[in-house]
Amino acid sequence: MSGGKKGGFLVSSHLQGEAVQNWREFVTYLTYPIKARDYSRWPEKPEGWRAVTEAYSEELMNLACKLLEVLSEAMDLEKEALTKACVDMDQKVIINFYPKCPQPDLTLGLRRHTDPGTITLLLQDQVGGLQATRDGGNTWVTVQPVEGAFVVNLGDHGHYLSNGRFKKADHRAVVNSNYSRLSIATFQNPAPEAIVYPLKVREGVKPVLDEPITFSEMYKRKMSKDLELARPKKLANEKQLSEEELKQETNVKPKSFEEIFT
Repeated sequence: MSGGKKGGFLVSSHLQGEAVQNWREFVTYLTYPIKARDYSRWPEKPEGWRAVTEAYSEELMNLACKLLEVLSEAMDLEKEALTKACVDMDQKVIINFYPKCPQPDLTLGLRRHTDPGTITLLLQDQVGGLQATRDGGNTWVTVQPVEGAFVVNLGDHGHYLSNGRFKKADHRAVVNSNYSRLSIATFQNPAPEAIVYPLKVREGVKPVLDEPITFSEMYKRKMSKDLELARPKKLANEKQLSEEELKQETNVKPKSFEEIFT
């Protein structure tokens, strides 16, 4: 199975320029809209995978829509407001495998990020490794696994539609040297042409966006910003390595004339 826009098997996906690479393998594929499914990129084994995945994705799409209805009502909007704002919601499933790592302090399972879409449902095993931050990455809280429960993350799109009332989840995944870890993330995203802008702005509160944009444009801006943030980290890391190498060279005692010709 090869990688591509509609699915495939990939290893260690990371931003170009990041000093730390992701320690993971994953399979990803589109499950909604149904017409976008490319079954040639779906795993053939184990037997029954396709039927189970189709049923699982349908149930999670229904669950996601119900959760968006609750959030819509919490904003004093009609139940379908957030779902309608997605125009034609798509769904992507990513199955993450994080192998045990001999030096977990030198890498991450998945770098710090927020999901670009509307809402994400994560099913994780009992190993754990998901962490979230509320202070810009200064401190991290481990999200302890609860058997049979989903972790619900709001994405950038959901954050903007609520005008920041419901916060996007700033998170990462870490690895360990004792156990491998498995998780299944199901992303519900709006259509590329969906308009991104607060559905309701409370009195006395400014909109979190200056103007309405499409989800496609929002995603492009997000990726550009992430790349800009990654470059200084890489340069700083390269500078530190160069300084350490120079220090080592400086500390090397030069050989005497006799030692050279001995």
